[in-house]
Amino acid sequence: MAKNDVILLDGIIDQRLAEKLPSERRDEVFEFFVLEELLKDYDFSREEIESGWIDGQGDGGFDGVYILINGHLLEDVDDFVWPRSNASIEVLLVTCKHHPTFVQATLDAILATIQELFDLGRTELELQGSYSEDLLTFRSLLEITLRRLSIGRPKLNFSVVYASRGDAGEVGESVIARSCQIQAEIPKLFSSCSSVFRFIGASELVELHRKSKNFSLDLPFLEHLATGKDSYVLLVRLEDYWKFVSDENGNLRRYLFDSNVRDYLGTNAVNDDIARSLADEAAPDFWWLNNGVTILATNATVPGKTIQLQNIQIVNGLQTTETIFRHFQGGSVASRNRALLVKIIVSSDAQARDRIIQATNNQSPVEIAALHATDKIQRDIEEILERHSWYYERRRNYYRNIGKPLTRFVTPIYMASAAVALILKNPSVATRIRARFMRDQESYDTVFSSKFPIEVWPVLVDIYKSIDAGLTNTLQKHPRRELFVTTWRPLVALIVVARRLKTFAYSPNELTEVISKTEITNVEIADAWEVIKSVNKGEDRADKKRFKPAFARLCCDAAAKQFGISGAEEVGRRKIPRAEYFDRLPQMQQPAEFVSKVEALLPKQPWKPGLHIKIATELGCAQSMVSAAIQQLIRDGKRYVQTDGVVYDSSGAILAVDPERVPGQSELKGIVAPDSKIE
Repeated sequence: MAKNDVILLDGIIDQRLAEKLPSERRDEVFEFFVLEELLKDYDFSREEIESGWIDGQGDGGFDGVYILINGHLLEDVDDFVWPRSNASIEVLLVTCKHHPTFVQATLDAILATIQELFDLGRTELELQGSYSEDLLTFRSLLEITLRRLSIGRPKLNFSVVYASRGDAGEVGESVIARSCQIQAEIPKLFSSCSSVFRFIGASELVELHRKSKNFSLDLPFLEHLATGKDSYVLLVRLEDYWKFVSDENGNLRRYLFDSNVRDYLGTNAVNDDIARSLADEAAPDFWWLNNGVTILATNATVPGKTIQLQNIQIVNGLQTTETIFRHFQGGSVASRNRALLVKIIVSSDAQARDRIIQATNNQSPVEIAALHATDKIQRDIEEILERHSWYYERRRNYYRNIGKPLTRFVTPIYMASAAVALILKNPSVATRIRARFMRDQESYDTVFSSKFPIEVWPVLVDIYKSIDAGLTNTLQKHPRRELFVTTWRPLVALIVVARRLKTFAYSPNELTEVISKTEITNVEIADAWEVIKSVNKGEDRADKKRFKPAFARLCCDAAAKQFGISGAEEVGRRKIPRAEYFDRLPQMQQPAEFVSKVEALLPKQPWKPGLHIKIATELGCAQSMVSAAIQQLIRDGKRYVQTDGVVYDSSGAILAVDPERVPGQSELKGIVAPDSKIE
């Protein structure tokens, strides 16, 4: 490896470090860069990449862990479209070290983790190592995946990657030997499983970084009809179309489908019919039996029997495309000379393209949330933010693909969190917000309300970005602090804004005046964080991923007293419809006999912290099983919701308070705190 590759790589990291992508720590910048490059072909959003980024205490030697099913990231078992058969499960395990070499100690830790953590026959109580909540959740997702898909005989492959700034061509013999041991160990734990181990060094990372997405491609055709200067209808050989949607590594160019509102729906009646027609060469020509695909482009020229397209987006036909891709990728040559109908529409007008996207995806049942990217409110937000040099990714990765600066990106989830925290004043919900809330029209309309003044959206971004920078500075001693910022920014932002306006009962119009006068300072942010710490008896709680309404209310009450802020009763009062869509944790059903055993061991509420651990020890089971049983009892109405020492009834009214955990707050009894759930 030329030393120049290390210099080039360090230059890339220096630039991203200057842009704080994603933080000011070089090791974190390097880790995220590695994960981003390794997952580039899957075209994941930043939130999706961060969902598997687990570096920190108890990480088992890994920095990134991902489960990909048929190329799609598994985050939420309840919200995932599970294929019925022929599933391909890819488990990606990544460790990143900003070292100039590859060292054996790193692989020793990985080997120990794999031997224990991936032995799914062991319960959590039987694990000897200390593993983080993130890693245990990943283990649970893997177990659920195998249970859900095992009947369909899925293909299972583990990819273990060790990335550093070293030379992948000059790895020590002992390190190579340990990597071979890791690769051989995994198939011992999973039957019919394959595994690969890869060393990724500076040269490989630079090469991955240089690899760009190609949105300008040539498509050979059999026949074509030009219906005007802005549209074409083609008949294309199926094999040529397969090559058109495949990259140089043989992977599907998923980035060509950013504007397609559906994802691949897996094995269903329609896709089964498509697959059968591909396999049966005696059937009528393929385009007779299939509606074909629709492609948007900004320019098209036709030299001979090829059409040259620029800025391609396949806006309809994902099911057809992925089924064709799977057919030929699996080695079949059947139907390669049959034809597919391809419609091409040439337009550079953003609104016209949105109308085409919505129309072509609204001809069969589809979740209404999938069409929100083309809503007027979303286009309005995009336009007002762009005037302030923010780029709103209502269509995933759109601005990334056209080369806009990553530091100026804003996603719909980021925007929704800001609206929930600062307009609806419900920071506990804002910290748990997930894309799935958009599936419910009432929830969506509440958060992305056209009644809000349009000028408030750039103000929300400015406030959140200021809080991000200030919290990053305040929490600089904490590893992975950029992920903790995601949790705490809603509550800190609300306290800072209320302090500026001297009330929590401000209006959206009053909110727009917060940033217009003076910028939020690090001192204001640090003061708000100190209030949160004081409520939690001096602990900084930066290792927490979420907090509940009672804790947010206590923090705002404390801030009100310290800074002379009125209207604290507004915090958490605004109910958000179907708030269960904001959580992503699955509800695990436990056997009735086990639930009864847990119920018999539960004392009168409010319970003390760690009760589930004591019960799990007594019953000899995993702590997660006890937690799931308690959740089940709450759903069945046999116990009440309890969070942070506060007990709520089914309407959200406070029934009881643990005086040791919530001292001097007995006056909270009877107050309604919506969307409260046990942790």
